[in-house]
Amino acid sequence: MNDQLEQDLAAAFGEHAGGVVDTDVLAGAAARRGRRLRARTYAVRCAAAAVTVTVVAAGAAAYRSPAPPTAPGASASASPADLDWTLHPPPGGWSVPPPVTAGGAADPSKVGTDPSLLHFTVDWFAVDSPYTTWRSTAGIETISFRRDGAGYRVSLTKDAALLDEDLLERGPGEPVHERWQPAPGVWAQVYSRGVPADDVARVRARVRLDTTLRCTTPIQLSTLPAGARLLGCETTLAGVDLPGRLLFSRLWVGENTVDRAEIVMRGSDPSPSPGTLMISGRPARVFTDDRFRPSVEFPDCNGLTVTLSGTGTYQVPVLTLLAEAVRVGQHPADPATWADRPTP
Repeated sequence: MNDQLEQDLAAAFGEHAGGVVDTDVLAGAAARRGRRLRARTYAVRCAAAAVTVTVVAAGAAAYRSPAPPTAPGASASASPADLDWTLHPPPGGWSVPPPVTAGGAADPSKVGTDPSLLHFTVDWFAVDSPYTTWRSTAGIETISFRRDGAGYRVSLTKDAALLDEDLLERGPGEPVHERWQPAPGVWAQVYSRGVPADDVARVRARVRLDTTLRCTTPIQLSTLPAGARLLGCETTLAGVDLPGRLLFSRLWVGENTVDRAEIVMRGSDPSPSPGTLMISGRPARVFTDDRFRPSVEFPDCNGLTVTLSGTGTYQVPVLTLLAEAVRVGQHPADPATWADRPTP
């Protein structure tokens, strides 16, 4: 499905092929790269502390336990498809979704008002997806995933016109969608291409507005420039292969859609580009990206590449200030270690 996610992944990984992007291949490559990077990191740490080997090995064995989790009130023989995947991720490496916020049920009146939150979820339909994306920005919240070789995008907004953009996309197969009002003043839509209408209806039946999820990222910004705020947040996690869970993540911060910075996070290359200067004790480089935007990049932050690109007033001086505010944990590929919010 040649949707926005495929375009974003293609841009992020430097793919400029003229045809449809095979995101499953990209996901697999990222997972393999994640394995190599985590293996290298753990090898160093394990050489320094044998105790760590025992703890990590025990944790990995527990996570990969073949016994599926049982939801409260569910029988032990229940199929994983019968379980709520947001609370009970199946064994074998499915990524932990953004944590449920305190307070439980979502408030539909707040849809699209906080770019770090999503006010809905999709029960278990993304369990078998090679990747899932959570995105909240510009008044619209979206969860995208693949199932049986087809891509699905589920969106929630107060402005139905924003949903029309899906219908303008071009790609293989006829567009198929369902749009409805799950709550007063709130519009929802399931969009796909080249699939039976019944498949879209089944996804719709699993959309719930009683859960609030946070859109978290591998980094946290300790401060923001004067007048700046969080404008958008997006995270894509691989659905298989524990070490390669982080596939791609983005933040948008700034004053508006013109004066802003886009911060992209992805697994670093085995041989990252050398830095040409130091920012907050880390090697960094300054360059112009393929969209002619000024950019500041940390090639390798604990196995993570962080690239900040700006438009409008967000030129290299402002991007450098933002770079100085970047905080990266020791295990950026593990969503369980991320902060609840990416910005102050």
